[in-house]
Amino acid sequence: MLLDARKNARLTQAELAKRIGADKGYISRIERGLTIPTVSTLYRIAAAMGLTVELRPM
Repeated sequence: MLLDARKNARLTQAELAKRIGADKGYISRIERGLTIPTVSTLYRIAAAMGLTVELRPM
């Protein structure tokens, strides 16, 4: 999901990482499902790609 959004935003892992103040490896681990970002990091990632986060009941 993050991988697709990042590619749609035409960003490399390094570019996205720089925008949120993280390292490329962290973005890679999120994309591979090895780590889950905090809520605040998720919001920073979304903002860096020009997206918003919407919370809805399941």
